[in-house]
Amino acid sequence: MRALRPLALLLLGLLALPTRSEAQHSAANGKHDCFQRHLREAIELNRERLPLYSQLTDGASERISRRLIWSERLALPVAWYIDRRASGYLQAGIPLVCDEFVSMELTPPFRARAPIAPQPVTTFRPTDTRRVRRAVRGSYRQGGFPGVSAVLEGELRRLEDAPTYHCMLRHLLESALRIANLAPIQAARAEELGMDSPEGLSWLLLRLHLLTLEDAARLDRAAAPLQAEGIPIICQDVPPIAPLPEGWETR
Repeated sequence: MRALRPLALLLLGLLALPTRSEAQHSAANGKHDCFQRHLREAIELNRERLPLYSQLTDGASERISRRLIWSERLALPVAWYIDRRASGYLQAGIPLVCDEFVSMELTPPFRARAPIAPQPVTTFRPTDTRRVRRAVRGSYRQGGFPGVSAVLEGELRRLEDAPTYHCMLRHLLESALRIANLAPIQAARAEELGMDSPEGLSWLLLRLHLLTLEDAARLDRAAAPLQAEGIPIICQDVPPIAPLPEGWETR
């Protein structure tokens, strides 16, 4: 796992992929690059916002912005591999590695100030990401994806009292929850079509989220002093992620 550490940054740029209709359109046109297209869009977004935040913070935010951009660029080869693994399912009409994430268009517009009064930085409490990873892996071994969903829902509830902070960690947990919720649905659709189960690929994608949690927590710690000043860096650079795509029935 430690050998994968550099690639663990690949999701830190806010995984916001095309919607279901966009995924189906891409599949119909032979385009199976949802993950890669997302990363390029995220790179563009963070490049555009880097100087805006830098001006607000006298350059203090640049390290955060550049780390996001670097992680997204580093991730492109891994994204190519994930997209390639998912391409057969896309061709069959199962929008794997596309439905799991929301549209980048849902990312909030840039604002110089947070819409709500920030909490004091003294209220920021780091999250033990190793504990979260252990809990998720243990729940997967014992209860599969439904067990994972229950753990992730609990972790998200822990963050509800700190809306000013933990924005990257919260985003990754929301994204992981969506993957866990969709995995049994995608597997059932594949079974109906006589295809191999895609649950292994879903678990790989979720594991990549787990690998990024520590790096996400570091970014959140770095961003906390700026967020305490009312500068919503990261928080307004990620789209909200629903537990399931619109129209899907809940478990």
